[in-house]
Amino acid sequence: MLGFLGRALSGMVLTKDARKAVHEARGRAAAQSASKGKAGSVAALQAQGKEFVTPERAELLQSALKVRSAKQKILADLSDEQRARLVGVAMKRLLNEGKD
Repeated sequence: MLGFLGRALSGMVLTKDARKAVHEARGRAAAQSASKGKAGSVAALQAQGKEFVTPERAELLQSALKVRSAKQKILADLSDEQRARLVGVAMKRLLNEGKD
């Protein structure tokens, strides 16, 4: 399920060229991991990540992670009842999104 969500979210966040690069990198990583084992595949993935992660993109990713962390802290402080209400409101808005 997480793989599906990752692909769906990457479709919204990544450009077409970036999605193609990720797909090709995964293919190369799979081919290399089959021949090198776990340690070799980890090193290969790290090397491939450096190819298409520019300093600007790395900075954007770091800021996005900080925002996500702040949001998680806020959500962690909610009670179960408040969290259920929030989920209900979010679902209603998502379902009614195209009707406006």
